[in-house]
Amino acid sequence: MKTHIRAALCALLLCAPIAHACDLCSVYTASMAHGETSGWLAGISEQFSRYDDLRRDGHRLSDDSGQYLDSSITQLFVGYGITDRLTAQVNAPYIHRSFERPGHDGIDKGSESGIGDITALAQYTLLRKDRDDTTFVWRALGGVKFGTGDSDRLQEELDEGHDDDTAAAIAPKHGGDDHDGPISGIHGHDLALGSGSTDFLVGTSAFWRSGRWYGSGDLQYAIRRTGDFDYRFGNDLQWTVSGGRYLVLEHERTISLQLNLSGEDKDYDELAGVKLDDTHSRALFLGPQLGFTFGPRWSLEVRAEAPIDTDNSEIQTTAGWRVRAAFVGRF
Repeated sequence: MKTHIRAALCALLLCAPIAHACDLCSVYTASMAHGETSGWLAGISEQFSRYDDLRRDGHRLSDDSGQYLDSSITQLFVGYGITDRLTAQVNAPYIHRSFERPGHDGIDKGSESGIGDITALAQYTLLRKDRDDTTFVWRALGGVKFGTGDSDRLQEELDEGHDDDTAAAIAPKHGGDDHDGPISGIHGHDLALGSGSTDFLVGTSAFWRSGRWYGSGDLQYAIRRTGDFDYRFGNDLQWTVSGGRYLVLEHERTISLQLNLSGEDKDYDELAGVKLDDTHSRALFLGPQLGFTFGPRWSLEVRAEAPIDTDNSEIQTTAGWRVRAAFVGRF
């Protein structure tokens, strides 16, 4: 039974540092991948997202320029179970983004890569019940994101003000209509690897299992502060609800299949205290996930999803699809 409980919790979470307006990536909580939180945990997670859907106020636009943004966020993490209820963890992301967009002098094509914003967090088990062939776990999460990523691309947000030095002049031109030719939906805030700010993260998660059936839910809320270039990313909310079944449930291995419905809601960014019109987004994603465990120590999760509903402010390039994967070891 103990092994089955541990295996059940291995399928709990594959949500994957907080990134730019359209490229939200939740902090991967490795300790949630195991039924017991004591001891060391380490692993790697990856989220690859393709942004090639140009939208204005939620409506698709024709785009002859073929602009796109490919984003890869790889998180290395290590955690330690201080007690059977409390776990501490550190996540260090490596980000690579390649893009192509229309510019003033033709097509602008390039890439950005480097270390993102490192996050330190803790999880606490508020409630856990194990009865016969059922399990219920409820946890709370809190963390701090440090401004370790390169924020130089945020300089573009100042440049969009042209010759005006005041934020009041910058804001109306950010995502406005004063353009000739194709309009870019990819901005400096989309390409920056970090914010230069110290932000905070709170969240909660729950897991339930009965026999081979299980369900889970998690929520993370990022509270943003002003960082470099007097730029403040908007607070963002991310959540996932899942339901699934174990196809194989044995002592030495498990295979699970589940369906995930996830949502993202990001508030407007601000520059010098002025709201930037093209930075709010809201989206719903749906897709399957496969989970595997190998003995009591190792777990692998693979997840794919596509947007089923997208809303955004002004002109942005939004997600067409994304995939996630994570490999976790317990020692």
